[in-house]
Amino acid sequence: MGLLDWAEVSARFDDAANWWVATTGPAGPHAVPVWGVVVADVLTFYGAPDAVRSRNLASDPRLVLHLESASDVLILHGTAAAVGPAGGDAAVNAAYAAKYADPSDLEYLPDAPANETSLLFAVTPLRAVAWRLDSSADWDNRRWSAGG
Repeated sequence: MGLLDWAEVSARFDDAANWWVATTGPAGPHAVPVWGVVVADVLTFYGAPDAVRSRNLASDPRLVLHLESASDVLILHGTAAAVGPAGGDAAVNAAYAAKYADPSDLEYLPDAPANETSLLFAVTPLRAVAWRLDSSADWDNRRWSAGG
């Protein structure tokens, strides 16, 4: 199995419009799509404090992030912690505004009034795996881990 470097992992997450976040809590596993950006190599997303993902991460910070494709897969295991209000980081706000630039997106950005109580989460990655099913049906499996 080949190696995957962090630059590719973070770039693929940054390029993707939607990420799937999987957490676990008292009710069991939970998965939800979110918007996310990468700033200074840190993957970030946000959520209301009463959202299931936010409540789950408060009690168990482990998560799995997954891109949308089932044929060009990237799965990241790690932890996430709330690092402040969703709209509280100017660099993160700028990255969201650049990535989600459609006028209809404005009301959903982290610094929008509707998100004034939302939390910004920063991901600490532990390991990732990627594979791609190409037209010849060959799998390209690669891994990355924080320990090298």
